[in-house]
Amino acid sequence: MKKLVLAFLCFSMLCITQVFAQSHSVTGVVTGKDDGKPIPGATLRVKGQNSGSQTDVNGKFSLTVPDNATLSFSFLGYLTQDVSVAGKSSLTVVLVPSNRELDEVVVTGYQTKTRANNTAAISTISPKEIADKPIPGIDNLLQGKAAGVQITTENGRPGANAFIRIRGTGSVNASQQPLLVVDGVQIPDAAAPEFYNTLNANDVANISVLKDASASSLYGARGSNGVVVITTKNGSESSNHISYTFQYGTNRKIPDNFQMMSAAQKLQYEYDLGYTNGDLANYLSANNLPTDVTQITDAQRQTAFNALIAQSHNWQDDILRSGKIMQHQLVISGHENKTNYYASFQKYDEDGIVVGSNLNKYNGKLNLSTEVKPYLTLSNNLSLGERSTNETRDRYNAQNPFYAIYAYNPYEKVYNADGSYNLTSQGFPILEALKNNPENQKYLNGYNTTTVDFHPIKGLSISSQIGLTLNDYTREYFIKPGSILDNYVGDPAAPGDKTDNGSRDFNYDWINKAIYRFDVNSDHHFTILGVQEFQKDVFTSYTLESKGFPSPDLPTQDNASANSGKNSTSYSAYTIASLLGEVDYNYKGKYFVTGSIRNDGSSRFGANNRYGTFGAGSIGWLITSEDFAKNITWLNVLKLRASIGNTGNFSGISNYQALGLYGFGNYGGKSTAIPTQIPNPNLTWEKKLKRDVGIDFELFNSRITGSFEYYNETTSGLLFQLPVSQTTGFSAVYKNVGGLYNKGIDLSLNGDIVRNKDVKWSVYGNINYNKNKVTSLYSGANEIASNGVGVVKPGEAIYTYKVVRYAGVNSQTGAAQFLDKNGNITETYNFDNAVVESGKSPNPKFYGGFGTSVSYKGFELTADFTYSYGGYTYNNVYQNLDAWGSNYYQAQSTLALNYWKKPGDVNVLPKPDAAGADQTYVTDQYLQKDDYIRFRTLQLAYTLPKAITQKFKVYSLRVFLQGQNLLTINPHHFFGDPEVGIGSVESGLLIPGQNTLYSYPSTRQFTFGANITF
Repeated sequence: MKKLVLAFLCFSMLCITQVFAQSHSVTGVVTGKDDGKPIPGATLRVKGQNSGSQTDVNGKFSLTVPDNATLSFSFLGYLTQDVSVAGKSSLTVVLVPSNRELDEVVVTGYQTKTRANNTAAISTISPKEIADKPIPGIDNLLQGKAAGVQITTENGRPGANAFIRIRGTGSVNASQQPLLVVDGVQIPDAAAPEFYNTLNANDVANISVLKDASASSLYGARGSNGVVVITTKNGSESSNHISYTFQYGTNRKIPDNFQMMSAAQKLQYEYDLGYTNGDLANYLSANNLPTDVTQITDAQRQTAFNALIAQSHNWQDDILRSGKIMQHQLVISGHENKTNYYASFQKYDEDGIVVGSNLNKYNGKLNLSTEVKPYLTLSNNLSLGERSTNETRDRYNAQNPFYAIYAYNPYEKVYNADGSYNLTSQGFPILEALKNNPENQKYLNGYNTTTVDFHPIKGLSISSQIGLTLNDYTREYFIKPGSILDNYVGDPAAPGDKTDNGSRDFNYDWINKAIYRFDVNSDHHFTILGVQEFQKDVFTSYTLESKGFPSPDLPTQDNASANSGKNSTSYSAYTIASLLGEVDYNYKGKYFVTGSIRNDGSSRFGANNRYGTFGAGSIGWLITSEDFAKNITWLNVLKLRASIGNTGNFSGISNYQALGLYGFGNYGGKSTAIPTQIPNPNLTWEKKLKRDVGIDFELFNSRITGSFEYYNETTSGLLFQLPVSQTTGFSAVYKNVGGLYNKGIDLSLNGDIVRNKDVKWSVYGNINYNKNKVTSLYSGANEIASNGVGVVKPGEAIYTYKVVRYAGVNSQTGAAQFLDKNGNITETYNFDNAVVESGKSPNPKFYGGFGTSVSYKGFELTADFTYSYGGYTYNNVYQNLDAWGSNYYQAQSTLALNYWKKPGDVNVLPKPDAAGADQTYVTDQYLQKDDYIRFRTLQLAYTLPKAITQKFKVYSLRVFLQGQNLLTINPHHFFGDPEVGIGSVESGLLIPGQNTLYSYPSTRQFTFGANITF
């Protein structure tokens, strides 16, 4: 028995020895061929197994591997390299930089492609370009980052959305915004602005902007204005990390170039016009003097002036403040047991630059992906965020604090002697309203995608995805009982008024797709995509309004004594059913052909045009893969591509626009049905034909990269309301008529000026040239007015200005002069003499961005600039502050002092008249070029060496300082901020860049932040 046991032990030891003999330890270092510098964090894996490791801070590694194993080394920006370890115990691995443009992965929404295989016009934005910025909305962070993409911020309020235009304005009445796709889910257009705001920029892994037909026609009836595709992060298979980021900062209103009159100047101006203000009249009356300033002596007048000058102050100091920004973010990510996970939580708080304006934002995300079987993967992406804002009024009177700071006179006090608020010359104290007329808006946004990926055979991927999105909006506006506004507009018998309104937009998107990739004879490479998609959206809304509240502290609707008769609810829904097919083919990685076709059916459109087919084709030629180009050492990549196709514009019209509708009322105590809309069974989407030619290139060891694109896009079947005979009982009906085009050039350049072991210096720049023109309207329409200053007119750019031409001042009489339609001078203003200012519209001819980044060891300095050239804005604020005497009772700029005083005066304003006979008019005097270059962002960051942080069990530690909107170069002396978004929400001036009218101003921000990762 002992012999048997001994024999067994010897056999076991031999087996164990053999097992250990089949594995051995390998050490080494990984460096980059471009600079010879060690690469920390490079991933090495045993091919065919899950085991692996990462290089340390010095690029070194140590790993026990099977004797005949092959190690795969990879790192972002370098080619993956496989190395056999048979008979080797020490390795030096040199990774070769990849052709960055060709190896970059672009996401089209339905699949991913490498840049080498892509034949479409797609701009990509890396997460580094938008991370750690103190701006809550991703849409605003894209400004200046991609050629052909124009981003215009609505205004400067906390959480403001942005207008996004891809290659110009493509519609008049339908939507002009691109489609937003997040993790494969198409976000409803009404909800898209809030999703940009709710998403956390630090959760973003990739942003692709689909511009031409080859890319955007994949989305058919929703791809007309381009597509923004956002993909969020997943956990890394190579490491597990916990990361915390903190930011704190302040913001202030960007100083403008309006020089306002001092109290002394304004009082003298009023006297010269023969006007006695209320404060002055009260002073004179209290001192037993005539209350007409022109009826007292010079000494008495100066004494009275001095009394008012002594109480003067700057209203901006009283109403505005320094805002605060604070942000916390926690991220947990990694890989465990074949499951990738990424979880994040963000809290963002911003106090606006005026009391009563702030933003509180919470956002959470959980992305999971698990390999159930080698051929089956299950993933789920969940994001949920809440955004709460306290709002100020955006209207053209003193209820708007940004109107008030320019309207209140400097000699008017904030408070009366008894402590009550001074009504001022405007009759309304904004500081009281900011406390007693609060408005709060809340947005709850979320989406969830659940995806099953099945790989039954090599090259074939079949997936099914269910995407759910929710956009929940609530608003409360309370005019407190006893407030000054309530005294003006409320019901004395039922003081106080409360409005609650809101909406819910729920959407589900079911996508089934198959992708098959295969080769024929190793030279012919095919990718076939098939998609079936169904989408349904349900929108509900409500409005509740009541009056008669017993106390300002009891604001809920159940405390009201009566309703205001404005209560309502609504429901609407739409569906889209789609089929999509796409084929990609390339021959030897040199010649590329792509073709796609999509059929959409939508419930929104007429029975005769409910379905539409959209298709596109593109070709590409990678010239540098040809033998004749391989010896051109300075030319790394040269690729030609071209595309053509058509898309549709589904968005921006109501769900039931094609139907005959009825409304219900009461007649004689009985319910009645009344026709409210004429049916149009032929109503359908606007159509756009897109053509594009492009060149991609990399030069000098990929130190210079870029692309050049020419595009020509023609929109037809524009949606307009056509007038109909009044005998029908209606005034208009929507039809597809009219057209316009956008054509232009996109150019982007990137350069690595210095690229060595310790120093890196890179620059980038992009520019878009766009020419927009309306080609036709409906029969009988020569032009369509736009906000009183612009028109939509064939032969002109959309929203071209139409105003009366100002001809200066009659030097002998001081009367204002204008030009009639024939160019003759007249002193009578008549808007019928307005002419179209050809070439002058809010649309810039050129726009884009440029910047630079310099790094030295752990230090990094980045600077970003944006610019716009060739656009015009009608400057209503300039008009109000330079008002020819018509606004004599409110504050004025010093420009108004330069008026006609005697015969012979030239280059002056018309003679003012306090009686109101003179006033400013809509003329080209206030039409200004809004060209600018803005120093958008400057950031200085320092990352501690890993040799230091690893001593404290810290993976990385980074601190940074940054400034936003630091400087604006304004070559044409635009009065105010030349980067104009909307004019005023409540005045309906919503066309970007068309008007200025006291909307929330942009701010300058300074922030400090730190990121620590374990």
